[in-house]
Amino acid sequence: MKHTVKPSWRLTRRGFKQVKGDHYGTPKEVWGFRTKATHSSPCAIARDFLLANADLFQITQDVGGLVIQRMIRSLGATHVILKQMHKGHRIHRGYLSVHIDRSGRVFLAKNRAVPAHLLPDTFKSTLTREDAVRQARRYLPKKERLATQRETELVWFPRSVDLIPAWKVRLTREAPREEWLVYLNARTGAKLSQYNNLAEASTGRGLVFDPNPVTSLGDHQLLIAPNKRVRQPPPVAYREVALPGLDTSGTLSGEKVTTEGTRARVRSASGTFLLRSHQRGFEEVMVYYHIDAALRYLEALGYRGRRAIFRTPVRANATGTRDDNSWYSPVDRSLTFGTGAIDDAEDAETILHELGHAIQDAICPDFGQSAQAAAMGEGFGDYFAASFFESRKPASYRQTVMSWDGLLLGLGARSDPPSLRRLDDIRSFKKFDEAGDEHDNGTIWSAALWEIRKALGRKVADTLIIESHFQLDGFTTFARGARAIIDADKNLYGGKHHTVLVRIFRRRKVGPL
Repeated sequence: MKHTVKPSWRLTRRGFKQVKGDHYGTPKEVWGFRTKATHSSPCAIARDFLLANADLFQITQDVGGLVIQRMIRSLGATHVILKQMHKGHRIHRGYLSVHIDRSGRVFLAKNRAVPAHLLPDTFKSTLTREDAVRQARRYLPKKERLATQRETELVWFPRSVDLIPAWKVRLTREAPREEWLVYLNARTGAKLSQYNNLAEASTGRGLVFDPNPVTSLGDHQLLIAPNKRVRQPPPVAYREVALPGLDTSGTLSGEKVTTEGTRARVRSASGTFLLRSHQRGFEEVMVYYHIDAALRYLEALGYRGRRAIFRTPVRANATGTRDDNSWYSPVDRSLTFGTGAIDDAEDAETILHELGHAIQDAICPDFGQSAQAAAMGEGFGDYFAASFFESRKPASYRQTVMSWDGLLLGLGARSDPPSLRRLDDIRSFKKFDEAGDEHDNGTIWSAALWEIRKALGRKVADTLIIESHFQLDGFTTFARGARAIIDADKNLYGGKHHTVLVRIFRRRKVGPL
Protein backbone atom coordinates (compact mmCIF):
# COMPACT_ATOMS: atom_id res chain seq x y z
CA MET A 1 0.00 0.00 0.00
CA LYS A 2 1.32 3.42 -0.91
CA HIS A 3 1.46 5.86 1.98
CA THR A 4 1.37 9.60 1.45
CA VAL A 5 2.59 12.22 3.85
CA LYS A 6 -0.11 13.73 6.08
CA PRO A 7 1.07 17.25 6.96
CA SER A 8 -1.31 17.43 9.91
CA TRP A 9 0.68 14.62 11.54
CA ARG A 10 3.96 16.48 11.34
CA LEU A 11 5.17 17.49 14.79
CA THR A 12 6.09 21.11 15.36
CA ARG A 13 8.91 22.06 17.69
CA ARG A 14 6.57 23.60 20.26
CA GLY A 15 4.12 20.72 20.07
CA PHE A 16 6.11 17.99 21.80
CA LYS A 17 8.82 17.18 24.32
CA GLN A 18 11.90 15.15 23.55
CA VAL A 19 14.95 13.39 24.91
CA LYS A 20 17.96 13.95 22.69
CA GLY A 21 20.13 10.99 21.78
CA ASP A 22 23.79 10.93 22.75
CA HIS A 23 25.28 9.61 19.50
CA TYR A 24 23.38 11.04 16.55
CA GLY A 25 21.70 14.15 17.94
CA THR A 26 18.31 12.81 16.88
CA PRO A 27 15.51 12.53 19.45
CA LYS A 28 15.48 9.09 21.03
CA GLU A 29 12.07 9.79 22.51
CA VAL A 30 9.26 12.26 21.75
CA TRP A 31 6.18 12.65 23.92
CA GLY A 32 3.76 15.27 25.23
CA PHE A 33 1.54 15.30 22.10
CA ARG A 34 -1.51 13.50 20.65
CA THR A 35 -2.15 13.31 16.91
CA LYS A 36 -5.67 13.47 15.45
CA ALA A 37 -7.87 10.42 16.00
CA THR A 38 -8.19 8.00 13.08
CA HIS A 39 -9.75 4.61 12.32
CA SER A 40 -6.79 3.34 10.26
CA SER A 41 -4.95 0.17 11.29
CA PRO A 42 -2.18 0.61 13.89
CA CYS A 43 0.51 -0.40 11.38
CA ALA A 44 -0.77 2.17 8.87
CA ILE A 45 -0.92 4.83 11.58
CA ALA A 46 2.67 4.07 12.58
CA ARG A 47 3.97 4.35 9.00
CA ASP A 48 1.96 7.53 8.33
CA PHE A 49 3.37 9.10 11.49
CA LEU A 50 6.94 8.17 10.57
CA LEU A 51 6.50 9.41 6.99
CA ALA A 52 5.30 12.76 8.29
CA ASN A 53 8.23 13.00 10.70
CA ALA A 54 11.05 11.38 8.73
CA ASP A 55 13.07 14.59 8.90
CA LEU A 56 12.74 14.73 12.69
CA PHE A 57 14.06 11.19 13.11
CA GLN A 58 16.45 11.53 10.13
CA ILE A 59 15.24 8.30 8.50
CA THR A 60 14.77 7.65 4.77
CA GLN A 61 11.82 9.57 3.37
CA ASP A 62 10.02 6.39 2.24
CA VAL A 63 10.72 4.61 5.60
CA GLY A 64 11.69 1.62 3.44
CA GLY A 65 14.33 0.39 5.87
CA LEU A 66 11.84 -0.08 8.68
CA VAL A 67 10.14 -3.49 8.91
CA ILE A 68 7.28 -4.12 11.32
CA GLN A 69 8.60 -6.58 13.89
CA ARG A 70 5.78 -6.72 16.41
CA MET A 71 2.40 -5.19 17.14
CA ILE A 72 1.37 -5.47 20.77
CA ARG A 73 -2.06 -4.61 22.16
CA SER A 74 -2.11 -3.63 25.82
CA LEU A 75 -5.12 -2.45 27.82
CA GLY A 76 -4.90 1.22 26.90
CA ALA A 77 -2.88 1.34 23.71
CA THR A 78 -1.36 -0.44 20.71
CA HIS A 79 2.40 -0.50 20.31
CA VAL A 80 4.03 -0.95 16.89
CA ILE A 81 7.73 -1.86 16.85
CA LEU A 82 9.68 -1.52 13.61
CA LYS A 83 13.19 -2.94 13.26
CA GLN A 84 15.72 -1.17 11.08
CA MET A 85 17.23 -3.07 8.14
CA HIS A 86 19.91 -2.01 5.66
CA LYS A 87 21.26 -3.92 2.66
CA GLY A 88 19.37 -7.02 3.80
CA HIS A 89 20.84 -7.11 7.29
CA ARG A 90 19.37 -6.12 10.64
CA ILE A 91 20.91 -3.18 12.44
CA HIS A 92 21.69 -4.33 15.96
CA ARG A 93 19.38 -2.49 18.36
CA GLY A 94 18.16 -0.25 15.53
CA TYR A 95 14.41 0.30 15.79
CA LEU A 96 11.57 2.79 16.07
CA SER A 97 8.40 2.25 18.08
CA VAL A 98 5.11 4.13 17.73
CA HIS A 99 2.54 4.06 20.53
CA ILE A 100 -1.15 4.66 19.72
CA ASP A 101 -4.08 5.18 22.11
CA ARG A 102 -7.52 3.60 21.73
CA SER A 103 -8.75 6.52 19.59
CA GLY A 104 -6.00 6.00 17.02
CA ARG A 105 -3.89 8.92 18.26
CA VAL A 106 -0.12 8.63 18.44
CA PHE A 107 1.15 9.85 21.81
CA LEU A 108 4.72 8.54 21.98
CA ALA A 109 7.54 7.50 19.67
CA LYS A 110 10.91 6.04 20.58
CA ASN A 111 13.84 6.09 18.24
CA ARG A 112 17.06 4.11 18.11
CA ALA A 113 17.37 4.17 14.33
CA VAL A 114 20.65 5.07 12.66
CA PRO A 115 20.24 8.29 10.61
CA ALA A 116 19.97 7.73 6.86
CA HIS A 117 23.09 9.75 6.03
CA LEU A 118 25.24 7.42 8.15
CA LEU A 119 24.16 4.18 6.41
CA PRO A 120 27.10 2.59 4.52
CA ASP A 121 26.91 1.81 0.81
CA THR A 122 28.12 -1.81 1.05
CA PHE A 123 28.21 -4.74 3.49
CA LYS A 124 31.48 -6.67 3.37
CA SER A 125 32.35 -9.72 5.44
CA THR A 126 35.56 -11.75 5.10
CA LEU A 127 35.18 -13.85 8.27
CA THR A 128 33.42 -17.20 7.69
CA ARG A 129 30.69 -18.49 9.98
CA GLU A 130 32.98 -21.26 11.26
CA ASP A 131 35.81 -18.83 11.98
CA ALA A 132 33.39 -16.50 13.76
CA VAL A 133 32.27 -19.28 16.11
CA ARG A 134 35.87 -20.30 16.86
CA GLN A 135 36.88 -16.71 17.48
CA ALA A 136 33.86 -16.06 19.72
CA ARG A 137 34.83 -19.02 21.92
CA ARG A 138 38.33 -17.61 22.35
CA TYR A 139 36.91 -14.46 23.88
CA LEU A 140 35.04 -16.36 26.60
CA PRO A 141 36.61 -17.14 29.98
CA LYS A 142 38.59 -20.38 29.75
CA LYS A 143 36.01 -22.61 31.45
CA GLU A 144 33.25 -21.40 29.07
CA ARG A 145 35.10 -22.15 25.82
CA LEU A 146 33.39 -25.53 25.38
CA ALA A 147 30.02 -23.77 25.16
CA THR A 148 27.69 -24.97 22.40
CA GLN A 149 26.96 -22.75 19.40
CA ARG A 150 23.21 -21.99 19.18
CA GLU A 151 22.88 -19.13 16.69
CA THR A 152 24.88 -17.08 14.20
CA GLU A 153 23.74 -14.07 12.18
CA LEU A 154 25.34 -11.32 10.10
CA VAL A 155 24.23 -7.91 11.35
CA TRP A 156 25.21 -4.26 11.34
CA PHE A 157 26.78 -3.26 14.65
CA PRO A 158 26.77 0.44 15.68
CA ARG A 159 30.09 1.70 16.97
CA SER A 160 30.02 5.39 17.83
CA VAL A 161 28.49 6.91 14.65
CA ASP A 162 29.71 4.09 12.37
CA LEU A 163 28.01 0.86 11.29
CA ILE A 164 30.29 -2.18 11.20
CA PRO A 165 29.46 -5.51 9.49
CA ALA A 166 29.43 -8.03 12.33
CA TRP A 167 28.79 -11.64 13.27
CA LYS A 168 26.40 -12.28 16.16
CA VAL A 169 27.28 -15.60 17.85
CA ARG A 170 25.19 -17.12 20.66
CA LEU A 171 26.92 -19.74 22.82
CA THR A 172 25.37 -21.67 25.71
CA ARG A 173 26.68 -23.86 28.53
CA GLU A 174 24.57 -26.08 30.77
CA ALA A 175 26.64 -26.52 33.97
CA PRO A 176 26.77 -23.92 35.29
CA ARG A 177 24.05 -22.43 33.10
CA GLU A 178 25.44 -19.60 31.02
CA GLU A 179 24.48 -17.98 27.75
CA TRP A 180 26.81 -15.63 25.94
CA LEU A 181 26.21 -13.25 23.05
CA VAL A 182 29.40 -12.27 21.26
CA TYR A 183 29.56 -9.73 18.44
CA LEU A 184 32.63 -9.82 16.18
CA ASN A 185 33.88 -7.51 13.45
CA ALA A 186 33.02 -9.50 10.30
CA ARG A 187 36.23 -8.36 8.62
CA THR A 188 38.86 -8.61 11.35
CA GLY A 189 37.32 -10.94 13.96
CA ALA A 190 37.87 -8.35 16.69
CA LYS A 191 35.38 -8.43 19.56
CA LEU A 192 32.80 -5.65 19.47
CA SER A 193 30.63 -6.73 22.40
CA GLN A 194 30.17 -9.67 24.75
CA TYR A 195 27.70 -10.23 27.56
CA ASN A 196 25.91 -12.90 29.57
CA ASN A 197 22.32 -13.00 28.25
CA LEU A 198 20.61 -14.50 31.31
CA ALA A 199 18.42 -12.46 33.65
CA GLU A 200 19.55 -13.70 37.05
CA ALA A 201 18.62 -13.41 40.71
CA SER A 202 21.26 -13.35 43.45
CA THR A 203 19.76 -16.42 45.14
CA GLY A 204 16.85 -17.57 44.44
CA ARG A 205 0.54 -27.21 44.99
CA GLY A 206 -0.72 -30.44 45.97
CA LEU A 207 0.90 -29.01 48.97
CA VAL A 208 2.67 -25.68 48.77
CA PHE A 209 4.17 -22.91 50.81
CA ASP A 210 2.12 -19.76 50.20
CA PRO A 211 4.32 -17.92 49.80
CA ASN A 212 6.87 -19.50 52.16
CA PRO A 213 7.14 -21.11 55.63
CA VAL A 214 8.58 -18.00 57.28
CA THR A 215 5.53 -15.88 56.51
CA SER A 216 3.12 -18.79 57.10
CA LEU A 217 4.45 -19.27 60.63
CA GLY A 218 4.98 -15.56 61.24
CA ASP A 219 8.20 -16.24 63.14
CA HIS A 220 11.44 -17.13 61.40
CA GLN A 221 13.04 -18.20 64.69
CA LEU A 222 10.88 -21.36 64.63
CA LEU A 223 12.79 -22.47 61.55
CA ILE A 224 16.31 -22.00 62.92
CA ALA A 225 17.95 -24.86 64.84
CA PRO A 226 20.48 -24.23 67.67
CA ASN A 227 23.34 -25.00 65.29
CA LYS A 228 22.17 -22.18 63.03
CA ARG A 229 20.87 -24.64 60.45
CA VAL A 230 17.39 -24.54 58.95
CA ARG A 231 14.72 -26.84 60.41
CA GLN A 232 12.25 -28.77 58.24
CA PRO A 233 9.04 -26.69 58.12
CA PRO A 234 6.20 -28.19 60.22
CA PRO A 235 2.92 -29.40 58.60
CA VAL A 236 1.15 -26.16 59.56
CA ALA A 237 3.42 -24.28 57.12
CA TYR A 238 1.81 -26.01 54.10
CA ARG A 239 -1.42 -25.35 52.21
CA GLU A 240 -3.33 -27.90 50.16
CA VAL A 241 -4.42 -26.23 46.94
CA ALA A 242 -6.00 -26.94 43.55
CA LEU A 243 -3.75 -27.25 40.48
CA PRO A 244 -5.94 -26.00 37.62
CA GLY A 245 -5.36 -26.58 33.92
CA LEU A 246 -3.27 -29.77 34.07
CA ASP A 247 -3.05 -31.76 30.84
CA THR A 248 -3.45 -35.57 30.66
CA SER A 249 0.27 -36.43 30.73
CA GLY A 250 0.41 -37.06 34.48
CA THR A 251 3.11 -34.42 34.82
CA LEU A 252 2.98 -30.81 35.92
CA SER A 253 2.18 -29.42 32.48
CA GLY A 254 -0.87 -27.33 31.76
CA GLU A 255 -2.48 -24.41 30.00
CA LYS A 256 -0.18 -21.75 31.38
CA VAL A 257 2.98 -23.40 32.70
CA THR A 258 5.04 -26.54 32.25
CA THR A 259 7.95 -27.97 34.23
CA GLU A 260 9.08 -30.01 31.23
CA GLY A 261 12.66 -28.83 31.55
CA THR A 262 13.04 -30.46 34.98
CA ARG A 263 15.04 -33.70 35.26
CA ALA A 264 13.29 -36.79 36.73
CA ARG A 265 9.92 -35.06 36.70
CA VAL A 266 7.36 -36.07 39.28
CA ARG A 267 4.33 -37.93 37.89
CA SER A 268 0.84 -38.74 39.13
CA ALA A 269 -1.87 -40.32 36.98
CA SER A 270 -4.50 -38.98 39.39
CA GLY A 271 -3.05 -35.45 39.41
CA THR A 272 -2.35 -35.63 43.16
CA PHE A 273 0.95 -34.12 44.26
CA LEU A 274 0.76 -34.04 48.08
CA LEU A 275 4.49 -33.67 48.62
CA ARG A 276 6.53 -32.04 51.37
CA SER A 277 9.66 -29.96 50.86
CA HIS A 278 12.02 -32.89 51.58
CA GLN A 279 10.39 -35.00 48.83
CA ARG A 280 11.35 -34.96 45.16
CA GLY A 281 8.90 -32.95 43.10
CA PHE A 282 7.86 -30.39 45.73
CA GLU A 283 9.68 -27.62 43.88
CA GLU A 284 7.84 -28.54 40.67
CA VAL A 285 4.50 -28.20 42.46
CA MET A 286 5.52 -24.81 43.80
CA VAL A 287 6.59 -23.56 40.39
CA TYR A 288 3.44 -24.85 38.65
CA TYR A 289 0.98 -23.51 41.20
CA HIS A 290 2.41 -20.07 41.74
CA ILE A 291 3.20 -19.23 38.11
CA ASP A 292 -0.27 -20.44 37.09
CA ALA A 293 -1.87 -18.30 39.81
CA ALA A 294 0.14 -15.23 38.84
CA LEU A 295 -0.75 -15.57 35.15
CA ARG A 296 -4.44 -15.97 36.00
CA TYR A 297 -4.14 -12.75 38.00
CA LEU A 298 -2.73 -10.96 34.94
CA GLU A 299 -5.72 -12.26 32.97
CA ALA A 300 -8.04 -10.86 35.64
CA LEU A 301 -6.40 -7.46 35.13
CA GLY A 302 -7.35 -7.66 31.43
CA TYR A 303 -4.30 -9.27 29.81
CA ARG A 304 -6.15 -12.13 28.13
CA GLY A 305 -7.22 -13.15 24.64
CA ARG A 306 -5.42 -11.05 22.05
CA ARG A 307 -3.95 -8.97 24.89
CA ALA A 308 -2.44 -12.01 26.65
CA ILE A 309 1.16 -11.45 27.64
CA PHE A 310 2.07 -15.12 27.09
CA ARG A 311 0.71 -17.08 24.12
CA THR A 312 2.31 -20.41 25.12
CA PRO A 313 2.91 -22.06 28.52
CA VAL A 314 5.79 -20.64 30.53
CA ARG A 315 8.61 -23.22 30.69
CA ALA A 316 10.39 -23.80 33.99
CA ASN A 317 13.11 -26.09 35.30
CA ALA A 318 12.37 -26.33 39.02
CA THR A 319 15.77 -27.79 40.00
CA GLY A 320 18.00 -26.84 37.09
CA THR A 321 21.24 -25.95 38.84
CA ARG A 322 22.99 -26.82 42.09
CA ASP A 323 24.04 -23.21 42.44
CA ASP A 324 22.32 -20.80 44.83
CA ASN A 325 21.00 -18.88 41.85
CA SER A 326 18.03 -18.67 39.50
CA TRP A 327 17.48 -16.99 36.16
CA TYR A 328 15.29 -16.34 33.14
CA SER A 329 16.72 -16.98 29.66
CA PRO A 330 15.25 -14.60 27.04
CA VAL A 331 16.44 -16.83 24.19
CA ASP A 332 15.02 -20.13 25.49
CA ARG A 333 12.17 -18.21 27.16
CA SER A 334 12.49 -20.43 30.20
CA LEU A 335 13.00 -20.14 33.95
CA THR A 336 15.63 -22.08 35.89
CA PHE A 337 15.74 -22.39 39.68
CA GLY A 338 18.72 -23.36 41.83
CA THR A 339 19.03 -25.81 44.73
CA GLY A 340 22.00 -24.28 46.55
CA ALA A 341 21.38 -23.48 50.24
CA ILE A 342 17.57 -23.32 50.48
CA ASP A 343 16.01 -24.41 47.18
CA ASP A 344 14.96 -21.24 45.38
CA ALA A 345 11.68 -22.76 44.17
CA GLU A 346 10.63 -23.37 47.80
CA ASP A 347 10.03 -19.62 48.07
CA ALA A 348 7.14 -18.42 45.90
CA GLU A 349 8.42 -14.86 46.00
CA THR A 350 11.62 -16.02 44.30
CA ILE A 351 9.48 -17.78 41.68
CA LEU A 352 7.46 -14.64 40.98
CA HIS A 353 10.55 -12.44 40.95
CA GLU A 354 11.96 -14.56 38.11
CA LEU A 355 8.56 -14.59 36.40
CA GLY A 356 8.81 -10.81 36.46
CA HIS A 357 11.79 -11.04 34.10
CA ALA A 358 9.75 -13.28 31.79
CA ILE A 359 6.86 -10.80 31.81
CA GLN A 360 9.16 -7.95 30.88
CA ASP A 361 10.78 -9.95 28.08
CA ALA A 362 7.38 -11.01 26.69
CA ILE A 363 6.26 -7.38 26.55
CA CYS A 364 9.58 -5.75 25.76
CA PRO A 365 12.22 -8.08 24.27
CA ASP A 366 15.84 -7.45 25.28
CA PHE A 367 14.79 -5.61 28.44
CA GLY A 368 17.61 -4.73 30.82
CA GLN A 369 20.50 -3.79 28.53
CA SER A 370 21.58 -0.72 30.52
CA ALA A 371 22.31 -0.14 34.20
CA GLN A 372 19.01 1.65 34.81
CA ALA A 373 16.98 -0.88 32.80
CA ALA A 374 18.62 -3.81 34.63
CA ALA A 375 17.84 -2.19 37.99
CA MET A 376 14.23 -1.62 36.90
CA GLY A 377 14.03 -5.29 35.96
CA GLU A 378 15.16 -6.40 39.40
CA GLY A 379 12.99 -3.79 41.12
CA PHE A 380 9.89 -4.82 39.17
CA GLY A 381 10.50 -8.50 40.00
CA ASP A 382 10.67 -7.68 43.71
CA TYR A 383 7.58 -5.45 43.48
CA PHE A 384 5.54 -8.01 41.52
CA ALA A 385 6.28 -10.74 44.07
CA ALA A 386 5.66 -8.51 47.09
CA SER A 387 2.45 -7.05 45.66
CA PHE A 388 1.02 -10.47 44.74
CA PHE A 389 1.57 -11.94 48.22
CA GLU A 390 1.11 -8.83 50.41
CA SER A 391 -2.30 -9.83 51.80
CA ARG A 392 -1.01 -13.30 52.80
CA LYS A 393 1.86 -12.08 54.97
CA PRO A 394 2.05 -10.72 58.54
CA ALA A 395 2.42 -6.95 58.68
CA SER A 396 6.10 -7.03 59.60
CA TYR A 397 6.91 -9.06 56.46
CA ARG A 398 4.87 -7.13 53.89
CA GLN A 399 7.69 -4.87 52.82
CA THR A 400 10.14 -7.76 52.50
CA VAL A 401 10.66 -10.28 49.71
CA MET A 402 12.07 -13.81 49.74
CA SER A 403 12.29 -14.26 53.52
CA TRP A 404 12.65 -18.08 53.22
CA ASP A 405 15.16 -17.97 50.41
CA GLY A 406 17.00 -15.30 52.40
CA LEU A 407 16.77 -16.99 55.81
CA LEU A 408 20.37 -18.21 55.80
CA LEU A 409 21.55 -14.80 54.72
CA GLY A 410 19.46 -13.21 57.48
CA LEU A 411 21.03 -15.21 60.31
CA GLY A 412 23.22 -13.35 62.78
CA ALA A 413 20.91 -10.30 62.92
CA ARG A 414 21.75 -9.30 59.35
CA SER A 415 18.11 -8.39 58.89
CA ASP A 416 15.01 -8.71 61.04
CA PRO A 417 12.82 -10.11 59.71
CA PRO A 418 15.15 -11.90 57.31
CA SER A 419 14.79 -11.30 53.60
CA LEU A 420 16.83 -10.91 50.48
CA ARG A 421 15.56 -7.38 49.90
CA ARG A 422 13.00 -4.82 51.11
CA LEU A 423 10.63 -2.39 49.41
CA ASP A 424 10.86 0.55 51.82
CA ASP A 425 14.13 2.04 50.61
CA ILE A 426 14.07 5.80 51.25
CA ARG A 427 16.81 6.64 48.74
CA SER A 428 16.12 8.88 45.76
CA PHE A 429 17.44 8.42 42.23
CA LYS A 430 20.35 10.67 43.18
CA LYS A 431 21.77 7.64 45.03
CA PHE A 432 21.69 5.45 41.91
CA ASP A 433 25.13 3.95 41.32
CA GLU A 434 25.88 3.41 37.62
CA ALA A 435 28.65 0.97 38.55
CA GLY A 436 26.69 -0.65 41.37
CA ASP A 437 24.75 -3.91 41.73
CA GLU A 438 21.44 -3.95 39.83
CA HIS A 439 19.66 -5.63 42.77
CA ASP A 440 20.73 -2.84 45.13
CA ASN A 441 19.91 -0.11 42.61
CA GLY A 442 16.65 -1.93 41.94
CA THR A 443 15.40 -1.30 45.47
CA ILE A 444 15.15 2.41 44.61
CA TRP A 445 12.73 1.54 41.78
CA SER A 446 10.78 -1.11 43.72
CA ALA A 447 10.31 1.35 46.60
CA ALA A 448 8.81 3.93 44.22
CA LEU A 449 6.45 1.28 42.81
CA TRP A 450 5.51 0.19 46.34
CA GLU A 451 4.72 3.80 47.23
CA ILE A 452 2.40 3.96 44.20
CA ARG A 453 0.67 0.78 45.41
CA LYS A 454 0.15 2.24 48.89
CA ALA A 455 -1.36 5.39 47.36
CA LEU A 456 -3.56 3.81 44.66
CA GLY A 457 -4.24 0.27 45.85
CA ARG A 458 -3.14 -3.06 44.42
CA LYS A 459 -5.31 -3.36 41.30
CA VAL A 460 -4.76 0.14 39.95
CA ALA A 461 -1.05 0.15 40.75
CA ASP A 462 -0.40 -3.30 39.30
CA THR A 463 -2.34 -2.43 36.15
CA LEU A 464 -0.50 0.85 35.61
CA ILE A 465 2.89 -0.72 36.23
CA ILE A 466 2.28 -3.70 33.90
CA GLU A 467 0.78 -1.43 31.23
CA SER A 468 3.72 0.94 31.39
CA HIS A 469 6.07 -1.78 30.13
CA PHE A 470 4.59 -1.60 26.63
CA GLN A 471 6.30 1.78 26.25
CA LEU A 472 9.74 0.67 27.45
CA ASP A 473 12.81 -0.70 25.69
CA GLY A 474 16.02 -2.52 26.51
CA PHE A 475 17.85 0.69 27.41
CA THR A 476 15.02 2.37 29.29
CA THR A 477 15.56 4.77 32.18
CA PHE A 478 13.86 5.52 35.49
CA ALA A 479 12.53 8.76 33.95
CA ARG A 480 11.05 6.90 30.95
CA GLY A 481 9.55 4.31 33.29
CA ALA A 482 7.93 7.08 35.34
CA ARG A 483 6.53 8.80 32.25
CA ALA A 484 5.23 5.46 30.98
CA ILE A 485 3.30 4.94 34.23
CA ILE A 486 1.87 8.46 33.94
CA ASP A 487 0.93 7.79 30.29
CA ALA A 488 -0.71 4.50 31.27
CA ASP A 489 -2.80 6.38 33.83
CA LYS A 490 -3.93 8.85 31.15
CA ASN A 491 -4.78 6.07 28.69
CA LEU A 492 -6.61 3.87 31.21
CA TYR A 493 -8.00 6.25 33.82
CA GLY A 494 -8.08 9.63 32.07
CA GLY A 495 -5.19 10.92 34.19
CA LYS A 496 -7.13 10.50 37.43
CA HIS A 497 -3.98 9.74 39.43
CA HIS A 498 -1.65 12.17 37.69
CA THR A 499 -0.99 14.44 40.68
CA VAL A 500 -0.21 11.55 43.03
CA LEU A 501 2.14 9.89 40.55
CA VAL A 502 4.04 13.08 39.78
CA ARG A 503 4.43 13.82 43.49
CA ILE A 504 5.89 10.35 44.17
CA PHE A 505 8.38 10.50 41.32
CA ARG A 506 9.44 14.07 42.04
CA ARG A 507 10.05 13.20 45.68
CA ARG A 508 12.25 10.36 44.42
CA LYS A 509 14.11 12.79 42.11
CA VAL A 510 13.01 10.86 38.99
CA GLY A 511 12.54 12.98 35.87
CA PRO A 512 12.03 14.80 33.59
CA LEU A 513 8.33 14.05 33.72
